[in-house]
Amino acid sequence: MDKSLTSLGSSLLTSTELPHFVEKLPPKYVCPVCNFVLRNAMQLQCGHQICEPCIDPLFGEDETATCPVNTDEECEEPFTKNEVYKDMCTRREIMLLQVYCSYSGEGCQEILQWRNLQKHTEICEFKPVECEDCHEKIPQNKLLAHKESECSYRIIVCEHCSHNVPFCQMQSHIDHECPEYPLNCPNGCENVTLKRSEMENHLQSCPKRPIPCGYKTIGCTYVNVVKEVEKHQATATDHHLMLVMSFSGQTSDQNKAVQEEIEKSKKETEELKSIVQELRQENQRLKEEIQPLVKSLTKDMKKKLVTLTERLINLERMFEHQPKKEVLEKQEQVINSLREDLRVSQEQITQIERAGPSGGGTEAAMPQEVRNQLKNNEKQMAIQDIRLAELDLRFQVLETASYDGILMWKIRDYSRRKQEAKSGRTLSLYSQPFYTSRTGYKMCARVYLNGDGMGKGTHLSLFFVVMRGEYDALLPWPFQQKVSLMLLDQDNFRRHVCDTFQPDTTSSSFKRPTTEMNVATGCPLFISHSVLETKTYLKDDTIFIKVKVDTSNIPVL
Repeated sequence: MDKSLTSLGSSLLTSTELPHFVEKLPPKYVCPVCNFVLRNAMQLQCGHQICEPCIDPLFGEDETATCPVNTDEECEEPFTKNEVYKDMCTRREIMLLQVYCSYSGEGCQEILQWRNLQKHTEICEFKPVECEDCHEKIPQNKLLAHKESECSYRIIVCEHCSHNVPFCQMQSHIDHECPEYPLNCPNGCENVTLKRSEMENHLQSCPKRPIPCGYKTIGCTYVNVVKEVEKHQATATDHHLMLVMSFSGQTSDQNKAVQEEIEKSKKETEELKSIVQELRQENQRLKEEIQPLVKSLTKDMKKKLVTLTERLINLERMFEHQPKKEVLEKQEQVINSLREDLRVSQEQITQIERAGPSGGGTEAAMPQEVRNQLKNNEKQMAIQDIRLAELDLRFQVLETASYDGILMWKIRDYSRRKQEAKSGRTLSLYSQPFYTSRTGYKMCARVYLNGDGMGKGTHLSLFFVVMRGEYDALLPWPFQQKVSLMLLDQDNFRRHVCDTFQPDTTSSSFKRPTTEMNVATGCPLFISHSVLETKTYLKDDTIFIKVKVDTSNIPVL
């Protein structure tokens, strides 16, 4: 067989992009199921052609299917899988169709046969490559010119300091960094143009630099060049004397006010010392009175916490070994009882806090030791509440989980969810997890109601996902169990849409997960919207999806 035909057959099955044909695709090369070009053409007994990937969905779980050709004279000829054959002639004809280069939008004028497209695109001079400096996508034949004259990060030489600087940073370099760039004195020195590296030294000795009057500290606001400031200080003696007198008066008033504040602070300090001494004595008295109460409260709370902890440990052990419905109901009753005990304990603590050491004190009057003990008790109570919440969550997962390798997924509000997928708000949905056994693989399903990849906008896309589980270290990898994806018939319960595949053991989708879940794998063209949105599969705005995993040959742990 022609090697190019074999390689094309593989690419037709896995490619997510179809080429742009030079001429309109003849109807005889269009699949009647997916309306795309025939991928690995197969011939039915009636003579019609169909894509190889589109065959299994026609059968579902039945042994026979009918021809899907829908014209003025419908065929509907029944056939079995043994009556479907490879149409090598049609495959060869499709392979010889003329197509444009995938990079025709970038300027490539090449027209070639489809079988040669992949080889050409790998060496096409118009293939976009990334500029390693600016990261823009540039056609390969224009990359050199881009780096030399267009790239914003191309290196150019500064005409002042001769340093190599990226083109996009040149203006910033000139404005702020270049040590050789000529600058005019900001003080207005005539005919003074210096390099940036010399300007700082000039400003320190510039004859036109502005300086303040020597009497600035007492309120003079005069600022001018050195000569003018010297004249000002010589001629404004009377003004400066007035400022000195005013400053002296203000200083005297401030000193008097400070002295009064010091005297007032001394009196307040003495009063505070007396109050602190009284508070120390009162605190010692309260500590002696409340010590028996603290011991009694601590002893009672420890007993209650130990009892609650033991009951929770027993519950967890029962939960691990007897995850049955009747046990779950009993455990739920025990949890409710525990919650009531916790509530009563919290009320008792609140009453003790309100009563205080003598029955009418406030929390602020209690010693710090007692308040710390009460806070520790509250933390223990909060920890017990968290553990109870975790148990509740684990019970909910147990009630909905499946452990026989079969997922039954009911998706309500199909129309609304599909519209959310179209708008981009929620592109896909995940099912609840299911397992091959209680210690087996953990899995889920993922559905794109508005399609994904080749099926976007026209099909429902259904995928299978391997998730990270608790017992992965004890299971064989890669995952090798046969998977069946089904959309269930709600009308006569016989025309289920089914697609079955055997995992590719070289794919990362079936390796042992290192994150929460692996990359999904499945069928982008699982079922078209025109077929799905009929009373056969969509009823009461609800669809049912079933995923069945072959659980044979899995070692029992």
